[in-house]
Amino acid sequence: MTQPTINVAADAVIAFLAQQGHTSLHNFPGGTIAPLLDACGRFGVKVYTSKNEQGAGYAAFAQAKISGLPGLVAVTSGPGVTNVLTPVCDAYYDSVPMLVFTGQVGVGDLRGDKPVRQYGFQEVDTPALMASITKAQFQPHTVEELVDALPKAWAIAVEGRPGPVSIDLPMSVQRSAYSQVISPIKAAVQSPDSDACYQFLDELNTAIKHATKPLIICGNGMATASRSQQLARIRQQWRAPISHSLLGVGVADSADSGTLGYHGHTGSQISGNAIADADLILVLGSRLDIRQTGTLRETFGPHAKIFRVDFDEGELSCSKIRHDAVLLCDLDNFLALWQTQPPMVSENHLDSWYQQIEAWREQYPWPYPHAYGLRPNTVVERLSDLFPANTIVTTGVGAHQHWVARHFRFALPNRRLFTSAGHGAMGFDLPTAIGAAIHAPDSCVLCFVGDGSFQMNIQELAMIRELNLNIKIVVVDNHRLALVSQFQLMNWDTDTACGHKQSPDFVTIAKGYGIDALHCGNGDDFDDISQQFANHNGPMLLHLELDERHDVLPMLLGGQAINKMWPFYDMQGQARELSDD
Repeated sequence: MTQPTINVAADAVIAFLAQQGHTSLHNFPGGTIAPLLDACGRFGVKVYTSKNEQGAGYAAFAQAKISGLPGLVAVTSGPGVTNVLTPVCDAYYDSVPMLVFTGQVGVGDLRGDKPVRQYGFQEVDTPALMASITKAQFQPHTVEELVDALPKAWAIAVEGRPGPVSIDLPMSVQRSAYSQVISPIKAAVQSPDSDACYQFLDELNTAIKHATKPLIICGNGMATASRSQQLARIRQQWRAPISHSLLGVGVADSADSGTLGYHGHTGSQISGNAIADADLILVLGSRLDIRQTGTLRETFGPHAKIFRVDFDEGELSCSKIRHDAVLLCDLDNFLALWQTQPPMVSENHLDSWYQQIEAWREQYPWPYPHAYGLRPNTVVERLSDLFPANTIVTTGVGAHQHWVARHFRFALPNRRLFTSAGHGAMGFDLPTAIGAAIHAPDSCVLCFVGDGSFQMNIQELAMIRELNLNIKIVVVDNHRLALVSQFQLMNWDTDTACGHKQSPDFVTIAKGYGIDALHCGNGDDFDDISQQFANHNGPMLLHLELDERHDVLPMLLGGQAINKMWPFYDMQGQARELSDD
C-alpha cells in the first residue's frame, strides 16, 4: 500500500503517531489545531470529536489505560487549552501516559516578553499552564525543533512513572513545509540494581518466615494484568491477605477470601484492622497518601516491619509513613525476580490470621440501614452479578464512587475500575466510559455516576448515540451532593450548598439524545428493572433514586486511628453500638 505523502509538519506528526501504532485521536476542533486534524484522515488515524475538550481528554485517558500507548488528545488554543486541563491533571496524578496536542497562534503572534496580556487571538501561555501537571512541555518554534521534540515527548510519556506530555503547536510550525519521516527514539529503561534487589528480597523473605500477621498493600502501580498475574503466582506460595488503594482495586479478585477491600478514608474497617495489627506489611506501587493512612500516621502499621517497592524515588524519599526497607525498582522486574526466590512457608502458617479476619467480617458489617429502603450495597452487588466478566466500570466522584469500589466484584484483567483518584474530578465518568467503549469494543462498559457528577459532562451522551456505543449508565440519584453534604453536616450541621437538590428528569434527557432509559424509584422492583437494564441490547440509562439519608460509612475522620473508624468508634476511640435502623 502506498504511503501518503508528507507535505507539511502536521502531516509528519500524524505519520509518526500512526507509525507508533495509533489508529485514532480524540479532539474538540478549532482553528489553530485544524492542520493536525486535516492530516489524520490521510494517514489512517480516525478522529473522534467529543462535545467538550474535557470529554476528549477523558476519552484519551481511557485510550491509554486500554491500549498501553499514550492517549492522544488534540484541542485548539485558548479555551481549548484551559478546558482540557482537568483530564490532564487526572492523567498526571494517576500516572496515565498521554500526548496533549494544543493549537497555538503563529510564532510571530506569540506574546513572548512583550508587556501585554495577550498578543494573538485565543492565545494563552500553554507551557506555563501545563508545567505543574505534565512530565514535560514543548513549544517548538521551528520544524527542526518539532522533529526533535515529538519523539522525546513520546518517550517521556511512557518511561519511568507514566504521565502526560504537552506539545504546543504554533500554526506557522504546523503548516511549514516538511517531507521527512520523524524517527522514534527508545524510551529510557532503568536497569534494576541486582545487588539491591537480592538484598531486599533476602530481608523480605526472612521477615515472611517469621510473620504471623502479614499484609500486602497493592496500589495503582500494581493495576496491570501482568502484575496481577505475577502476584497471584507468588500468593500460591505465600497466601498473605491483600488490601488495596482505591486505584489498586481488582489486583486481587474482590471475591478472594484474602481480599480485604480498600483501606483508608472511605474504605474497609477490616482492612484498617489488619493494617493496625499486622506484623509485616509489603507495599507495592502505592503512594500511601493521607486518604489511605489517615491523619494519625503512627497508627498505620505500628507493629509491622514495612517493606516498600516503588518506581518513583520521590515517593520513597518523601514517604509519609516510616519504612524498614525500600527498593527503587520497576514492579515487573521485582515480581519476576521474586518468583525465582519465592517465600518458603508452610501451607497452614496463616490459618489463625485468616480466622481473625473472618471474625472482623462478622463484627463490622457495612452500616446501610434497612429503614432507608433500597441500599447502596444491594444495588452495586446486584449489578455486579448481572454484568459479565469482561466489564469495565467507570465512575464519577462522590458517594457512588466509593460504594462501587467497595461492593462491585473487580478482578484484573477483565473486570477493571476506571475512576479519578488523585485529582478527584467530577465529570470523569461518562467521557471515560466512551473512551473505554471505543478502545475495548469487546468489553461491556458500565458507567456509575452520581446525579451531580453526571451533569458535569452530560453533553457527551450525544457521542454514545452517534457511535452507537454499548454503554450502560446508572445515575445514582440521592438528590444531594452527598459526600460533601455528609462532610458539611458532620462538621457544621448544615449542608446549604449540597443538600436537597432537585434533579432533572434524566430519563427524558437520555431519550432526547436517542438513548433508551428506565427509572427506578426507592419503592420500585429493582430486581426486575435491573434485569431489564442489564439485558438491553445497546446503550441504556437507568435513573436510580436512593434515599438521601444513605451516607458513605464507615469513614476515617481526622484524628481517628485507622482501626477506629466512625461510626463503629467515637472520636475517643470508644466502641459504639449500631442499630440497623
